[in-house]
Amino acid sequence: MQPQPRRLPAARKAALVVTDLGLLAYWALTALGVISVGEGAWLKAWNWSFFPLDALAIAAGLVWSLLPRGHRWSVPAYVTALALTHAAGLMALSFFALWGSWDASWWAVNLWLALLPVALALASGLVACRTPNWA
Repeated sequence: MQPQPRRLPAARKAALVVTDLGLLAYWALTALGVISVGEGAWLKAWNWSFFPLDALAIAAGLVWSLLPRGHRWSVPAYVTALALTHAAGLMALSFFALWGSWDASWWAVNLWLALLPVALALASGLVACRTPNWA
């Protein structure tokens, strides 16, 4: 495995923090009624059902960003943030596909949420292509 460039940790942290702050802003604007997923109580309830998942993803990502490198909780917080962010994006994409909604703005945001964690995991070396010890 080749050494990672020095800028990777800073770029990784910036990408996750910006994403978490974006999610935080989304929920604040949603709570204030500035933005909405659409009309209908069912659709609004579906949207709010994501709040706990997103809140946990935001918390894990921001905690990770504040921990010093090498801290014993750093990797668990990072992996948790990536997993929850990916799950939120993937679930929303699945719903939009099943619902038949093709609004590009919703798809773009949720593709970001689903794919960013995969890219960060690969760039971080969390996913390694090698034979496991138990195989």
